[in-house]
Amino acid sequence: MRSLSLSVLTFCFFFFSSLIRAAPSGDLRNRSVVDSIKRIFNFDSVKSYAPFLIAKPTQQQITIRPGDRLGAAEEAWVNGKLKVANAALTDFLGRVGMDGFDHKAFMKSYTPRIGLAISGGGYRSMLTSGGALWSFDSRSERAMGPAGLGGLLQGSMYISGLSGGSFLVGSMALNNFPTIEQIKSSERLWKLKHSIFSPLGKPLTYYADILAEIKAKKDAGFEITITDIWSTMLSRVMIDQPNGGPGMTLSSVSESSSFRNFEMPFPIFLTVARPQALAGFDIPRNSTVFEFNPLEFGSHDPSINAFFPTKMLGSDISNGKFINGFDNGGLVMGTSSSVFNQVFVDLKNKKSDFAMVQDLYKEIAEYVTSRNIDVADWSPNPFYPTKAINNKKLNLVDAGMSLENIPFTPYLCPHRKIDLIVTIDSSADTLRADGATSSWPNGTALRATYDRYTQNDMEGITFPAIPDVNTFINLGLNNHPTWFGCDAKNITGHSPLVVYIPNAPYNVYSNISTFHFAYEDEERDMLIDNGFMVATQGNGVLDPEWTSCMGCAVVHREMERRGTITEQCRRCLQRYCWDGTTDTTEVDPYQPELKLRPGMMFGGRKIASKPAMEPVTIFPSPHIQETEDYSRFRDYAN
Repeated sequence: MRSLSLSVLTFCFFFFSSLIRAAPSGDLRNRSVVDSIKRIFNFDSVKSYAPFLIAKPTQQQITIRPGDRLGAAEEAWVNGKLKVANAALTDFLGRVGMDGFDHKAFMKSYTPRIGLAISGGGYRSMLTSGGALWSFDSRSERAMGPAGLGGLLQGSMYISGLSGGSFLVGSMALNNFPTIEQIKSSERLWKLKHSIFSPLGKPLTYYADILAEIKAKKDAGFEITITDIWSTMLSRVMIDQPNGGPGMTLSSVSESSSFRNFEMPFPIFLTVARPQALAGFDIPRNSTVFEFNPLEFGSHDPSINAFFPTKMLGSDISNGKFINGFDNGGLVMGTSSSVFNQVFVDLKNKKSDFAMVQDLYKEIAEYVTSRNIDVADWSPNPFYPTKAINNKKLNLVDAGMSLENIPFTPYLCPHRKIDLIVTIDSSADTLRADGATSSWPNGTALRATYDRYTQNDMEGITFPAIPDVNTFINLGLNNHPTWFGCDAKNITGHSPLVVYIPNAPYNVYSNISTFHFAYEDEERDMLIDNGFMVATQGNGVLDPEWTSCMGCAVVHREMERRGTITEQCRRCLQRYCWDGTTDTTEVDPYQPELKLRPGMMFGGRKIASKPAMEPVTIFPSPHIQETEDYSRFRDYAN
């Protein structure tokens, strides 16, 4: 019964998407005439969820390029960002109290390339990681305090997210890079009191507006799926525009002032392919990983290793149909978090005491999966034909389905030259005594990435050694920051230092179910505050030298190259680096204790009415709770 609520919700999505698919379609050619008239009279046609035809663009705008180098547009952006990042990190290094280190002289000839990686985990990840980014943001007074890490966000070259992590990356990238304080005070963003699936607190036309948006896409000649409905609902709390900005595209981020002025990190969203041959089955661990960014869409996996302009997605180049507006921002976030494939896999395998009921489960699941309603449809496939996906259809799902629940992949290609990855892991890996998830991370995502790049043909891509998940828990690596890949001499080829910061209970129990969709503002803010504590070692309470150690992490790879590691940085390495020790003893159900006194917030502020959140079930909700956490649906114990 754990997945009953989600199954009911999914069937509602299935019903509505089937209804829209059955409705008569408009003609895309006629639609282009309407769009042309709108453009002539200065009505922006990209205020609709529906993609639209455009005149034939230049060859460069529709060219597929090889993935063994940066695209020209990304390279130009990176070159501009380097100057901004250098200034931000020089200031950061001067503030964090690094002993025996001349930060200004060091940074004259070097700019670290940093990638922030935000894990999956629904709203839990969005809020926890949002608190972490708050502590990295120099625009925040708190982040510029003695224990804050302000400037790390401005100095980061990239930020990647998948599943719930894409909610945070999207909330920032698609809204011109607001601060977390601005998001919290917004009239639309992160207003989570009522679930996005519930009519409570919504306009009377809520469902009608959503269905109208989806039908407009279908009328334009494109397939729609359950993910389209999920995406349009999601965008209403992630994009600060009326109705969630149904025409807001990912490619339009490249025109925003924060992007053009290099104020934000370069945003990347991850997803994985679900070949039609695997419809109705678990997503394999070696599935092709795709990335969306404002400039390009593609994959670094050897089976694809190519990129296509994001703005032109949806185009059928061979038939002369050139499309804009397909790269909807909500759809990108929804695709990265589309878990419906797994819902129907579980339904197909669901056991029942009644043979007729079990047969019904199986028939429904097979009907849905065979028609690709349970995935995100990004057809036509711009890379057809390829070895990995020899099909004109391109179906994508939640990137966490392949167990790689942290978006490391974009940072491992050598040409991005990443020296440091800082990741916030809010995965739901651990189990309670009754076998249900207790929604804490245990290193599964890191180990899955390590296995992917050591067991498969990933030429030129390396990842630091990662222990098994029992070692993670037995040594406490999942309960405090841990660094991996500290000694570059032990790694073949280019590999970044990984600073792993796991979700843990500092002032509240933040292990809320991935499928909990309703939060009071106070509850939301408590998870954000806990995220600040996660990233700052309890605002410096647990390690007053943590800010200095993060400074050491920022310049560690270059210090190694120059042979100038300071004594303070050596202490940090001894304190935080995994030294290769393992303990594979089978673990008991994981139940961590609060690190700080219950309810302690920034500046000693306390919320007396809520001393601590109970694991998993703290927030009573009439919507969705106690459901199976499909983003982490398989054990990974060795």
